[in-house]
Amino acid sequence: MKWWITCGLLLMWNAVAWANHIIGGDIALTKQNGSSTSYLITLTLIYDGVLGSTNDKAFVSSFRKSTNARIEDFTLTRAALEEIPYSNPRCVPNPRESRITLARYTATISFPTTTYNDPEGYYFSWEECCRNGEIVNIQTPNRVGLAFYAEIPLNNISAGLPQFKTPEVKYVCVGKNFEADFGATSSSGNELRYSIVTPLIGSTDQGGTFPDKSKAGPYSRAVWSAGFDSTKAILGANPLRIDSKTGKITLNASKIGFFAFAVRCEEWRQNVKVGEIRREFVFNVVDCISSVPSPVFIEILTASPSVTYQSSAGNISSVEMCQGDSVVLKANDENPQWAYQWLKDDQPIANANQSYLGIYQPGNYSLVKRFAESCGTEESTLNFTRVNVKNANPVRISSSRPLPLCSNDSTNLSIDLPSNATISWQQNGVTTDNPGQVFSNVKQPGVYSVFVTEKTTKCVSKDSVIIKLISAPTAPLTIDGTPIFCANDSIKLITPHNNAYDYAWYQEDTPLFASFGNVFSPTQTGRYSVAVSDTVTKCTTRSVSVNVIVKPSPTVTIAPIQALCTSALQAVTLEGSPAGGTFSGQGVVGNRFVTQDLSAGTYPITYTYTNSQGCSGKDTKPAYIAPPPRLEVPRKLVVVRGDSIQIKTTVPLNATAAWFPSIGLNNSTATSPTVSPDRTTTYTVTVTTTEGCIVKGEVLITVIDLSIPNGFTPNNDGANDTWEIAGIRDFPNCTIEIFNRWGNLIFTTKGYETPWDGRWNGDFVPVGTYYYHIYLREVEYKLTGSLNVIR
Repeated sequence: MKWWITCGLLLMWNAVAWANHIIGGDIALTKQNGSSTSYLITLTLIYDGVLGSTNDKAFVSSFRKSTNARIEDFTLTRAALEEIPYSNPRCVPNPRESRITLARYTATISFPTTTYNDPEGYYFSWEECCRNGEIVNIQTPNRVGLAFYAEIPLNNISAGLPQFKTPEVKYVCVGKNFEADFGATSSSGNELRYSIVTPLIGSTDQGGTFPDKSKAGPYSRAVWSAGFDSTKAILGANPLRIDSKTGKITLNASKIGFFAFAVRCEEWRQNVKVGEIRREFVFNVVDCISSVPSPVFIEILTASPSVTYQSSAGNISSVEMCQGDSVVLKANDENPQWAYQWLKDDQPIANANQSYLGIYQPGNYSLVKRFAESCGTEESTLNFTRVNVKNANPVRISSSRPLPLCSNDSTNLSIDLPSNATISWQQNGVTTDNPGQVFSNVKQPGVYSVFVTEKTTKCVSKDSVIIKLISAPTAPLTIDGTPIFCANDSIKLITPHNNAYDYAWYQEDTPLFASFGNVFSPTQTGRYSVAVSDTVTKCTTRSVSVNVIVKPSPTVTIAPIQALCTSALQAVTLEGSPAGGTFSGQGVVGNRFVTQDLSAGTYPITYTYTNSQGCSGKDTKPAYIAPPPRLEVPRKLVVVRGDSIQIKTTVPLNATAAWFPSIGLNNSTATSPTVSPDRTTTYTVTVTTTEGCIVKGEVLITVIDLSIPNGFTPNNDGANDTWEIAGIRDFPNCTIEIFNRWGNLIFTTKGYETPWDGRWNGDFVPVGTYYYHIYLREVEYKLTGSLNVIR
């Protein structure tokens, strides 16, 4: 525990470090990059002097906002100790201190949900004693402490808190307008609202003990001195104010001294408060030095040769310059103690705060000189120069070829020459003997400049162009073959291939728009060349020309060859055009194709003819030898006299048929005719294929003479009592079976010497329909049908 006895006895952390007062600070909480649960808590302490060292550790405590119950105490380690000088120390004649010290303590912490789960959120605090006894606007400042405070609700822990910027450190000049930035930054992009509030003094008891670690809130507030409050923390023509949106502080103080105040920054999201941080600070209001800088005079540092000027009382009052010229104006007394600002037509020129300024445009230029370390009370001095720019006709070099220039090309450089002017060209800074508007046939790389001088104004217009050479592609051309060839032959013109090149072929000087590769096969007589273009540089090189002669080739045809058959030795005469050529191929004998010793298949036959110029042509046609035709025909069929039957055959596609004899046939040329002979007959069919191949076949049609009644009346009346089959005795080996309607065999016999009398197992079968199977073994023929038993 730390004790203090009187307001002159300060904290005992470190005898050297705590010889100064804490004039401000705050608590910040930020989310650690790349982590969802880790946070950095920072305690910033601002001292009103230079410190040799501070305590290595500090303690920040967290409390539940709803009950003020302590949650935990965090031990922070000193991470930085930084001296910050006043930005305007010369405002006071003998400043006691020209800088302050900023100390930062940090720790990495987390918020377990088992502990931090109160919907009303939490606050963090740090307490210490005591304040500077010279503070004017707080009662008994040397007997009250400081309490730094930040709060965060449960639903915004994950986002951290806003963070104040490093404070601006400067004296406040009494009676002068003053500004300072007390803004903060928020990583979540929420709305920040700023206000001036009464500083907190924590747990001090006007002379009692001060806690090692912060006690629980709520915390007492400082008592303002008479005439002061949070809206008038510093009195004056413009009391201490803060912009609620930007955190910018403004002030015009009427009294010197030390003044304490606190800035509250509240974070809002969609009109709901999600956090709060506070920064305490002390402004030192002083009676600043007031003085006037010595007069400033404008001089010329450098200028183009054509520039003229006038001087008045040691100051350049006016400058005459040509368009395109330049002049550099400068202050006559460059010194680090001075700050400069150049103006054009009474408006500040951005970033023109050096002692010199390059001038290129007309206008009234002013130079303002102030003290570099300004208190806002010094007067400034200024002087001005009027600059007039004489118009000169601009000149521009044009190139007849696109630049950069291909190494195999040249260009003409030209300008439009104004009247009453002289011209001069330079190549690489050396004047040439070319006095004209055109610098022709430029092939060499370098810098080409033109200077045009108007005789009246003496103004010189200048333009330059840089000629760079880029390598043009090569275009060697080779021939694969001889340049004199027959039309039905071919050659190749070849230039090396490169993916970065385009190719265009020419016949004479006419581009061949369908030919773009690096290989070309000409088909007509002529002179051919290729243009090779680099797709990046656009440079093009044209090859030498090659003379090609194409001799005409004859048009040769061979007449279609008649198909032949392997069934016999055959031959066909071959015909070709123009006459006088030769036939070749397997089976060719002179001008005939002979099937001798050849099997079925296709044989290519070629006819070749050579004209008087030695160019040959040829044509090939197939000679086809068909295989023996396949014929399938039944060997024998049986038909009941008076009935008909179809002779089903299988013959080659598109083949024709001829039957003999034609008696009993419905169509003697059908491949599968229907036959109804009146007697047993052998029919012969002759089949001819489209190739002329012939095959024959025979079928025996056996005619049987049976009369099978479809019913009988077994009633013993002597008429139609049995099922009589006329002609059945011609087939003594026949088998006859009779079935009832349920498929039961009720009668069977081999041979039909005794006709069926309608009985089954000695009893007459019922009236109805029955079914028979008659097997004629002699002719291997089966008849089926139904019969009716009637009574």
